[in-house]
Amino acid sequence: MKKGLLLIVLICFAAFATKAQKVNEKVEIQHSGAWYPGKILKTEGDKYFVSYDGWDDSWNEWVAIDNLRGFAKAQPLTRFKVGDHVEVEYGMIPEPATISEIGDNKYHVKYDKSVYGDKWVTEKEIKKL
Repeated sequence: MKKGLLLIVLICFAAFATKAQKVNEKVEIQHSGAWYPGKILKTEGDKYFVSYDGWDDSWNEWVAIDNLRGFAKAQPLTRFKVGDHVEVEYGMIPEPATISEIGDNKYHVKYDKSVYGDKWVTEKEIKKL
């Protein structure tokens, strides 16, 4: 009976280990009772240095695993990769841009014309140049 219990514990541990949090992994971060999207920048033991999407770097902070959820559940996007030159509409006009980051089901693009800035878009909003 003890071998069976040990096996169950090992299986549970392995299942948890497969969801080990990694640098650049997209997560939700609990802050002051609310959950915010972000990503892991660094790990140190059981602490995670995170950034919040759309917030200034001054909000980056160390958090415990209890303050994280939603680890990389989506299948990774593979149609485009970081550095690809693409075309993305700005308003109703297609504009050249570059893929700068890949997130959960979205790509972060930076427009070639700096005045347009950058934004997150879905795969169907992008055309390869």
